[in-house]
Amino acid sequence: MYDGIQRDLVKQDNYETAHQLAKEKLRETDFVQQCTKAGAEIIESSSEKTLARIKFINRDYLVEYPSGEIRFEDTGETPPLWERIIILHYLANARGTSQTGELISYQQVPDGWLYYPNFVKRTTQILAKTFADDPEGFIQAGLAIGGKESSLGKYALEIPALPRVSYHFIMWPGDDEFETEFNCVFDRSIIDYLPAEDITVLANMIAVKLIKQKK
Repeated sequence: MYDGIQRDLVKQDNYETAHQLAKEKLRETDFVQQCTKAGAEIIESSSEKTLARIKFINRDYLVEYPSGEIRFEDTGETPPLWERIIILHYLANARGTSQTGELISYQQVPDGWLYYPNFVKRTTQILAKTFADDPEGFIQAGLAIGGKESSLGKYALEIPALPRVSYHFIMWPGDDEFETEFNCVFDRSIIDYLPAEDITVLANMIAVKLIKQKK
């Protein structure tokens, strides 16, 4: 598992089941077509297997088909389980939808209301607590994990999570009257790539990576 805060979205003993189901779902797709829709690159193809490269939060991963096995390209090691699950879901569900230019909040994601309390607790709240007095540190942390400054605010970042999915984090520093606040929005097309639960877990992964960069 990735080393973020504990999750209660699903029970621990269901993680491997979710992983196996995700591999089976991908196996039933036209893998080359799904890679095209997802923005992944086919780097090897034979009668026995197909290998694709996909970037996930500023790091390259290799996905093998039909086995569904995933490894880091640079080390060959196996990534944490939830990273594998999200990549498999992304590849299997990708519709190839272009960016719409319309940003939506988590509440506008289908079924987002089910996970919204977890989304806030595991993303915006922990970011506000960590970077409350350090808006510049927040920006530098985002740049360090492959993000870029956004025009959405003075302290705003766009973090590419997957080839067709980015997270936009906006920070409003606190003062004597108001506490620091964070928000997270995404292009509406995200709903054609990931379900609400995965959007929540991925947001937490990014938040944890940002926090680890704090000096």
